[in-house]
Amino acid sequence: MVQDSSVLALSENVSYQPLGEGEGAVVLIIDSGQLFTCNDTTSAFLAAVDGQRSFGDVVRSLLSTFDVSQDELRNDLASLAEELQQEGIVRIQ
Repeated sequence: MVQDSSVLALSENVSYQPLGEGEGAVVLIIDSGQLFTCNDTTSAFLAAVDGQRSFGDVVRSLLSTFDVSQDELRNDLASLAEELQQEGIVRIQ
């Protein structure tokens, strides 16, 4: 489970490429060749995940991007982080 103090990073075998403003992004898992397309929310989240900031810091940094409460954003991003971890795209430290 993701906590505010958890630090997230892209997995070492992942390549993330934003497609441009409002266009989302693509993620390639290099080992398997799996390619994922990302919506704007996932793209913004992955762009903020740097292996240094805590999950709480990531949530706060994205709060002005989305028109939702901090609690709602935290819950949504925690679910997203767990899904991305299961897919092997992010690792939770």
